[in-house]
Amino acid sequence: MARKSEAEKNNPQRRWKSIDVRTFVITLLLTLGIGVTVLVLGLSLYALSSMDEYCVSAWNSANSEAAILEDVDVESKCDEILGIYSGLSDEEKSDPDSPAYLAKFDSVTDEQYQKICNCMLRMKKRNGPLDAYIVAIEKSTGRMICLVDSDSDEELFIPPGWWQPIEKDMADVLINGKEPTPMEKSYGIPEGVQAVVMDSTCVGASTLRKGDEFTILVCVDDDLNRLQAIALTFASQFVLLLLVITILASLIGVLLMRKNLVKPINSLARAAQEYSEDAHKEEGIGNHFANLDIHTGDEIENLAHTMQKMEMDLNDYVDDLTRITAERERITTELSLATRIQASMLPKDFPAFPDRGEFEVYASMEPAREVGGDFYDFFLIDDDHLALVIADVAGKGVPASLFMMASKILLGTETRADLSPAQVLEKVNERICAHNPEDMFVTVWMGVLEISTGRLTSANAGHEHPVRISRGGQAELLQSKHGFVIGGMEGMKYRNEEIQLNPGDKIFVYTDGVPEAESKESGQFGTDRMMDAINEADADADPRQVLKGVHDAVDLFVGEDEQFDDLTMLCLEYRG
Repeated sequence: MARKSEAEKNNPQRRWKSIDVRTFVITLLLTLGIGVTVLVLGLSLYALSSMDEYCVSAWNSANSEAAILEDVDVESKCDEILGIYSGLSDEEKSDPDSPAYLAKFDSVTDEQYQKICNCMLRMKKRNGPLDAYIVAIEKSTGRMICLVDSDSDEELFIPPGWWQPIEKDMADVLINGKEPTPMEKSYGIPEGVQAVVMDSTCVGASTLRKGDEFTILVCVDDDLNRLQAIALTFASQFVLLLLVITILASLIGVLLMRKNLVKPINSLARAAQEYSEDAHKEEGIGNHFANLDIHTGDEIENLAHTMQKMEMDLNDYVDDLTRITAERERITTELSLATRIQASMLPKDFPAFPDRGEFEVYASMEPAREVGGDFYDFFLIDDDHLALVIADVAGKGVPASLFMMASKILLGTETRADLSPAQVLEKVNERICAHNPEDMFVTVWMGVLEISTGRLTSANAGHEHPVRISRGGQAELLQSKHGFVIGGMEGMKYRNEEIQLNPGDKIFVYTDGVPEAESKESGQFGTDRMMDAINEADADADPRQVLKGVHDAVDLFVGEDEQFDDLTMLCLEYRG
């Protein structure tokens, strides 16, 4: 088949015969006609539903704001402000804008007040330009009293204690919500929406506390000009309807062009079948596409030329396949190197401290992939303090391995004799949160053993509970409240736990790869099986034997199934 010249390909008459132009013209004409009709109907529905949807949006934002404030002591600060307000005379309350009146509330804007404001600002940053504040409605006077305002703009900030009158109907809706009309119900407006429209602002409210005299509300103001939520609802409905219309229009276009498409495509299909059959013969591939007689003047003809070129480029493809195979082998080699680098980061020489007879420590890590996210570490802080760390990074593969190395280095760097494990975790959490664009996190258990006394101080950041093995061999799971994971949120605090180890006692720590090891037939390995494996060990088993016993039990349970997660364990024996 002769190749077309550039002049022939760019001929205007040829371009107008192309499939994409014909499909576009037919679909466009049909879609425009029906789309305009749908748009008019949609705009009518939008005008009816937008205001109600907007009120629901403001109410939902207020409920979300109230949920976030559950983590801080809001009610005590509100009671403090209302206590000052209630203690003033009617004359003192008469002018809420006077400096003398507002000065009486200066003492409430302390660190707790700012903490509440910061919590409200976090919600504002996520949801856009919403103004969030806390008010109290006084039932006897119908006044709305400002308690906390999170607005950072000094000109817009409303000081605590400032009040303004509010209409009784609006106050009732903010406190008790309203019953939707039949039209509002048809749009899915729920009952009890606590939202009203004041001037050009929609105020949504969530009740924090109801009392005989005051009702405390968390409120969110939103400008009525910002109708993103309703616009998205309308747009999705319109786009869905327009999509259905476009499909119908496209089907009509396909029917009109069937004559110009079906026959040449069938010819190409037969040539492709013959090409596939010849590809498995020793004599090689024939010129099936080159013998096609297709002169449609559109993309079908271009496709025939492309298939002809494919036959000519088959040998080049084989060469490319060889190159890709070599590249895959290179990647495999680099992953193997990454595995060795990661293994070199972990202590692996045992006994780890041959000159210290007061204790013995042993650990192991078996990644589920070439590289993993688990790690362990142990090192002497000074002559009388031994640090122990075991951690599990969320995720697997190379990203988890890189995050693991960074976390291990930070934990080792921040560990000092004058810091408790909880303080170390707090410092590491702050440093990771400051530079964590991918929002990765790691669970960590850290302990510091005072060698001279056997006192083990530990802190847990979302990690598995440790196991204490008494000298007689009986294992006990030490359950306590976890702290939050490292890297999950700034400003987290962690709690120290103290364990007194007697000579012969052991501490066994592990990652979730042990209890969550899976068997297709029996589910997860579980903590109970792990405890049974520890208890079945000899009473005088050393840390290496304890780890081997648990590992053998996991292998027996999992069988031939693929390892699901990294398997990491550490055991310390205190000898006194």
